[in-house]
Amino acid sequence: MGELSPREEAVLVWLLEGLSNKEIGLMLGISTRTVQKHLTSIYGKLSVSTRGEAVVAVLRWNRQRSSAAM
Repeated sequence: MGELSPREEAVLVWLLEGLSNKEIGLMLGISTRTVQKHLTSIYGKLSVSTRGEAVVAVLRWNRQRSSAAM
């Protein structure tokens, strides 16, 4: 998983909460277009192409980290 910028992490947190691009933009004070640009970058770093795939990738990554810590 590629390193995410702080803003990409913030977008991803709201994505995991199920917010739309418009809602994410409102929460972060950025335009919907900027949200989409961040998502495009996130998808590339996660090697996925959709919102759903991004959520699954993050959940799997978190589960693997949790398992390794035990």
